Amino acid sequence: MTVGLLVALAVSAQTYNNPSQKPNDKRIRITKVERTSNATIVYLKYTSNSADAWSCIDAYPYLKDDATGKKYQATDALNFKWGTKYKGGNSTYKIEFPPLPKKTTSVTFREAAGVQNPFVISNIALKSQGQQKKSTASNAKKQTSSSGSKTYNNPRQTTNNKNIKVTKVIRTKEYTIVHFTYNITQYAFEGRPLSASRMSLVDDDTEDVYKAKKPLNFTNDKYYDVGNYTFKVQFPPLPRNVSVVRFRSVRYKNDPGAYEAWRVVLQLPPPAEESRSNSRSSDKTVNINVY
Repeated sequence: MTVGLLVALAVSAQTYNNPSQKPNDKRIRITKVERTSNATIVYLKYTSNSADAWSCIDAYPYLKDDATGKKYQATDALNFKWGTKYKGGNSTYKIEFPPLPKKTTSVTFREAAGVQNPFVISNIALKSQGQQKKSTASNAKKQTSSSGSKTYNNPRQTTNNKNIKVTKVIRTKEYTIVHFTYNITQYAFEGRPLSASRMSLVDDDTEDVYKAKKPLNFTNDKYYDVGNYTFKVQFPPLPRNVSVVRFRSVRYKNDPGAYEAWRVVLQLPPPAEESRSNSRSSDKTVNINVY
């Protein structure tokens, strides 16, 4: 019975110390990865020789299976608080992700694609050993299943136009609806019409483009006077694993210098996989920013 218990524990938990990897920044490195049937724990170490160095983890990294391209977003911070600045040149962060399929042998760690100069650690070697309770097929089924619509009120965003703000995004299997406010000033719009035909959502990771289907509360190419408006636009459904998108409008083809097109980078973490009865909210996701 003792031997059987030891074998079961060995099968359900795997530890990879200092796995081979290719970071894009020498200050950051993954020192350990723990895999169980319930979670994947990544130990990420930040090292700097600067006496004034500090680091902060606050939004949306993910692990991507290098073979399948499937993404697994972080679910919890285990030894730190989101958004807290930690001073010092030697910090280790423990980040929890969903369990990986047993066939996964190489992953990439990446910050949110909307972050300027994101940290990327590629080719993290995880040689598969033993068995896990959940198969790749069952995980894929969970990834594509949906319990209905998901609404993001005032999602985290950055924009190149202070007059534009996305106030709500609704995602379903059939469509994606973006609500945004536009404070039109005499300088911002220059009398140009608004048109959904020039709007699109762009997956910030794959660069896949999803063009707007139709305007919901305005008319294409209608001129709008100075004022603060709320507009709604319908887009095709986004794949479940999309977490960062760019909402943009392009210039008129025949009038390239008329005005500056807008671009809003949106953080839309997909629902967490229900791999545990006490699964945590998918809003508890992280992003590394080191200064």
